Amino acid sequence: MCDQFDSPARTWRPLSVADVRPLVLDGPAWLSGGVALDAWLGFQSRQHADVDVSVLRGQWPDFASQLPLWLCLYAAEDGLLTPLNQASAGESVNNIWCLDDRTGEWCLQVNLEGGDGEQWKYRRCHDVTASWNQAVLTVDGLRIVAPEIQLLWKSKAPTPKDVADRELVIPRLDSTAHQWLANAISIAHTLSPWNGRHSR
Repeated sequence: MCDQFDSPARTWRPLSVADVRPLVLDGPAWLSGGVALDAWLGFQSRQHADVDVSVLRGQWPDFASQLPLWLCLYAAEDGLLTPLNQASAGESVNNIWCLDDRTGEWCLQVNLEGGDGEQWKYRRCHDVTASWNQAVLTVDGLRIVAPEIQLLWKSKAPTPKDVADRELVIPRLDSTAHQWLANAISIAHTLSPWNGRHSR
C-alpha cells in the first residue's frame, strides 16, 4: 500500500539498467541521465545516485500502464513530493519519482519531455529541437538519450559531477553533435559557464 504522503528524505536504491531495460525496449520511453551517458560511453564512469527514464508527456499514460504495481508514483515539484493522483494537472508536473513499495526506497525517476511525432523539443526552451533519430539512440538494443542532449540538460547549472561527465563526453562527440550542443546552449542557457567554451 503506497503511503498517502511521503518525503524526499527516504533513501535511493536505483533500479539497475537490467531492471529498466524492459521499460525502454519497445515502449515510448528511453534511458536518460548519467546512466544513459555510461551506456553510450560503454563503461561505468562513476556511481549514480539515481536512474532516470524519459517519455513524452502525451505518452505518459501508456508508459505508466506498463510500470510494475509495486511502484508508487509521486510528483516532484519545487522540492515537494505529492502523490501523483493528488498533484496539480497540466504542464506543471515534469518529474515523477517512483517509490518501491516493497522496500520503502526511491528507485526510479521519470522525466516528462516535450515533442511530437517528428521531433524532440527541449522542455526549457522550445526553440531548441532535434529529430528523433538524433535525440534518442539505440545502443546494444537499449533506447538512450543522445549524449549532446543530456549535456544540454546539465548545462543550465552544472555541478562537479556534470563537469566530469562533460569532460568525458565532449572529446567523443562527432562534429555535428558538438555543434548542435554549442548552438543549443547559446540559445537556451546564455549564462551557462559552458556557453561558447566548446573547443575540440
